[in-house]
Amino acid sequence: YTTKFAVRRLLDRIPAISRLSPNAVSVASLVPSALAALSLWQGWWPLVVVGILGRMALTVLDGHIAEAYDRRTRIGPYVNRVPQEFGDVMLLLALLAWAEPLWVALALAGAWLVNVLAVLPLLAGGTPQWVGPAGQPDRIALILVAAAIATVTPVPWTVVCMPLVGPMGGTGTLRLRATGPGLRAPWPACRRAPTG
Repeated sequence: YTTKFAVRRLLDRIPAISRLSPNAVSVASLVPSALAALSLWQGWWPLVVVGILGRMALTVLDGHIAEAYDRRTRIGPYVNRVPQEFGDVMLLLALLAWAEPLWVALALAGAWLVNVLAVLPLLAGGTPQWVGPAGQPDRIALILVAAAIATVTPVPWTVVCMPLVGPMGGTGTLRLRATGPGLRAPWPACRRAPTG
């Protein structure tokens, strides 16, 4: 997360960045996501690294454009999340080519759970919770590092899945605990359901 701000400073050097649509950039992130997933399935390790780095850059770029250049839209948060969720699923499914199906299934289930626990507070008027060591950026970074290592030596991908799965229970617990205090605050009057 801290490197994101250094990346944003570099992105500001892109010509005409302020005229880009953040929603279009969000959708465009599906291209490197698909490249990373296909390359992981095929064992094209350098392209896995390229695809993941491209996805990371675009997912930082869309938020930066929206915030720094006031290009926010009401549908923006939705368009921002959907490509990331699809990208996550594609990347984890590609592990089936190299890892035991049970561990891949556990990684998918755990990723779904911690992602849902991150955004569910919004339904009750709270704020998203991104705490914990098994968040989406952490999972992607782990696969990135494993793919980089695989370019020089074989990687036991089932073993890679284990640290993807292991911290998810703790991450889910942290997100539940962080959600509680915010939801104990009074419901905003403008959002209360009408009575009588």
